[in-house]
Amino acid sequence: MSRFVRAEFMAMKAKVFLAALMVSLLGILEGAVMDEQKGTAEKQTAWGALGVSQKSYDEFAIFWEGLNKSTTKPGSFAIPRVIVWLNGAPGAGKGTNSTYVCDAFKITQPPVVTSSLLNSPAFKKVKDAGKLVDDNEVTMLVFKHILDKKYADGVLVDGYPRTTTQAEWIKLLHNAIVRAQQKSDFQVVILDVPEKVSIERQLWRGQQATINNEKVKATGRGEIIAIRQTDIDPAAAKERYQVFTRQTKDALKVLKNAFPCYHIQADGSFSDVKAEIYDSLRKK
Repeated sequence: MSRFVRAEFMAMKAKVFLAALMVSLLGILEGAVMDEQKGTAEKQTAWGALGVSQKSYDEFAIFWEGLNKSTTKPGSFAIPRVIVWLNGAPGAGKGTNSTYVCDAFKITQPPVVTSSLLNSPAFKKVKDAGKLVDDNEVTMLVFKHILDKKYADGVLVDGYPRTTTQAEWIKLLHNAIVRAQQKSDFQVVILDVPEKVSIERQLWRGQQATINNEKVKATGRGEIIAIRQTDIDPAAAKERYQVFTRQTKDALKVLKNAFPCYHIQADGSFSDVKAEIYDSLRKK
């Protein structure tokens, strides 16, 4: 074979090799694109089936993965037997009545009060204005707290969720627990009061706190009670109720379609509300 023919033959082999390589690379790229499209379709099916947004689905996945990685210490991460999500308008009596709700569900640990977890100066400024703290920050605080092993036998969460995004995260938490082949009984309890009662109770709470604080300052005995702006300003109290109406009621609709939900009429006397709580929840 002449040198010219040999060179031409080698050039042809190189072209064939390059063509085969391009076909192979295109196949790999096409497969990768198809896998990505398949993964996106599967995720879309997943969040669609759960009735949550893609944003909530993706952000929860990051949080859950991080939580699992950060809780490698044995026994530091536990799924509660039951989680009761207690909600209601400002002044509905969540703090007062949470003891009875816990008793009805046989929960022995003190309630987890969402507003108490948000005790930094920045969070306090937002709350004093009657507004809501960032969804992700609230959720991460609440979820990390209630998944502590001390709540393994049950926990009541007071004042969460407040937004639709937070409600979606609750559904995602339940889904993650089920996927991990574990079990937790999610229950929703809502204390209902009209706007007029909500505002009156907020302002009454502020009046009582003011009287207490004046006595403490005068006698040096007792403890000063923190007073929110919404507990002394009628306009702020009304705005706080309206924030609940605009945002939290929609969030609670998300939960009502997913978990057992109990409405308690809470504008009566303490004894009447207590009786209704036991009557409603012990029948479940």
